[in-house]
Amino acid sequence: MKENVLNAVYDLVDEIKEKKEYVRLLELKKIIDIDETIIILIKDFDQAKKKYDEISKYGKYHPDLKEVRMSLAKSKENLFKNVIISEYKQLEKEIQKVLDDISRKIALSVSPKIKYPNEIGLINKH
Repeated sequence: MKENVLNAVYDLVDEIKEKKEYVRLLELKKIIDIDETIIILIKDFDQAKKKYDEISKYGKYHPDLKEVRMSLAKSKENLFKNVIISEYKQLEKEIQKVLDDISRKIALSVSPKIKYPNEIGLINKH
């Protein structure tokens, strides 16, 4: 029985990998990894996030908090309005929804008391 379950899981994984959304996600990932513009946008966002995380440790009274928060928001906006990044994030959400649905179905088939992610990714409480 264990082998049958394992084979079914491998078949399911293969089925997910054959989906056009997954194939496109991989294509976009390759583009993201080599596109200089996107690499710069990601680097800017990471630097702004790191700086914001450092400053936010000191609370709302830090003199640079407003400026750093605005910088983070701007770098995030620049990153996520990029067409490639936007499509990538959308496909990521779609695939995550499929995985969450599979988790839900498996959990409910075993017992209604098993926790699983809901449609927004949070674990249901019973």
